Amino acid sequence: MTQWRRVLREQSYSRSFIWKTAIAILLGSIALGGLVDLVVRFQSRPSTQELAIDIANSEFQYFNGSLRDDQNIPPSLIEFLHNPEITVEDALSATSYIAPHFIGPNQTQISQLLFQRFDDQTVALLRDYFIATSRPKSPSRERLEQSALFEPTPRYANRLIGELELNARQYNRAYPYFKREGLFPEAEKSRQLAVAMLVYGERFDELSELLTDPAYESYKTTSIKLDIAIHQLNWWNVAKTLPIKMFSNIDWKMATIALIAALVWAALLLRLGQIESWRSRTSGLCLLAFIAGWLSAIPTVFLVILQDAYLGYKPNGELIPTIAYYIGGVGLREEFCKIIFFLPFAFSLARKGVELESMIIASFIGLGFAAEENVSYFSNSFALAAPARFLTANFFHISLTGMGGLFLCRAIRKSNYNDFLYVFGIIVVVHGVYNSFLSLPQFQEGYFFAMITYILMSMYYFRELNGVTYRNTPSYSLSFIFVSGLCLILASLIIFQSSQVGIASALKIIVPETVGSIIMIFMFFREFNEALGE
Repeated sequence: MTQWRRVLREQSYSRSFIWKTAIAILLGSIALGGLVDLVVRFQSRPSTQELAIDIANSEFQYFNGSLRDDQNIPPSLIEFLHNPEITVEDALSATSYIAPHFIGPNQTQISQLLFQRFDDQTVALLRDYFIATSRPKSPSRERLEQSALFEPTPRYANRLIGELELNARQYNRAYPYFKREGLFPEAEKSRQLAVAMLVYGERFDELSELLTDPAYESYKTTSIKLDIAIHQLNWWNVAKTLPIKMFSNIDWKMATIALIAALVWAALLLRLGQIESWRSRTSGLCLLAFIAGWLSAIPTVFLVILQDAYLGYKPNGELIPTIAYYIGGVGLREEFCKIIFFLPFAFSLARKGVELESMIIASFIGLGFAAEENVSYFSNSFALAAPARFLTANFFHISLTGMGGLFLCRAIRKSNYNDFLYVFGIIVVVHGVYNSFLSLPQFQEGYFFAMITYILMSMYYFRELNGVTYRNTPSYSLSFIFVSGLCLILASLIIFQSSQVGIASALKIIVPETVGSIIMIFMFFREFNEALGE
């Protein structure tokens, strides 16, 4: 071991060194986030970012319900509409923020801003659309429908009526409007929406016919092919298409953040498993297990599709049916798929008989599954779920699969599966109960009980882990790896959010998400049970 590594290992047991490192990482990320913010502001349209900053603010008047007819137009919206590069698509994407100003004293001002950007006919159509959005029973809707009957039909007339129907979730009624608008060669978005309406309306036979039209050929995506195969109950085509769809739709920005979180947990698991070298055979098995865990998400989603096709049951918000769904549906299928992908490792590990190695490699299966799952969660939350999922969902999958893998190896070695089936049943129930508590909004104590379930499972995992740890070789402090890793995740989140909404708003929306998870941090310190010096 080189001198600097030896010194770092010794310093990693110092509380002051741990917190100084954490502060250095966070301050560095804030500085880098500020630089990224300046670069993005310089290179991109400032008005778009200013509006995004307002939208990211929970106190923004459109979110807290305080918008009134007599309120002034927000400066960010004025800047947005002043932008010479704004398109009709941009204006439609900001409908929720523009439309309220068409039903009050700001109507003239907002119309003038639109007249500066678009021709008179387009502004008249947009004005009717925005008014009809806020007041569906106003004459504006009639004027739009009359405009759509003109010959030649004005550009955007059918599109805007389709948008009104889409906002009301009337997909079947929206479809013909988008299809008619799609006759314009440049109306790519309307053709895309026409396809989407058939998918939402589950009119797959009509969709298959539409996609034979050369104008719609490019919309026959992997996702659409999968939807059609599911509708036709063609399970062979579903099995072929699903992996392609899952990998082709990966959001690589979110995947990068998910992999950073996975690398931190990988370092912690290698340390818990007393695995010193990244080049060892065990490390190689851990990498393969991580990949296997990631791939186990494919059959899991396949089981979701089968379940929806033949059972079609969704939680209805009632306690008992919801718990039954999450135990018999979500918990069972996820834990089953993860343990199946651990089987190739289990037979070899059972013969070897090193339980610590078995538990750690099984834990990597859970980590791989969690990493894949995180990508979609991060995409849906604009990556804000990263700190909370790092502290909860990542380790929850690690602990569940680690326990299942340990008892499976014991069962194979002893040729007695009673204990494994018992523990696997507990794992499935715990998984289902945890998800149930989190999914019942009317159950105010749900989050509290979910965290109790999570903490008890984590303690069980650490108890078993301590029981199979047969040596204690000097290594880096778990507390140091954990705190530094968490700060690296926060740093990546700060830099990413700064590139999207600016450094000030980034910090404003990240801090509350992180503070809410502090109790989990103390739980890990307690379980690490390390003697730290000053």
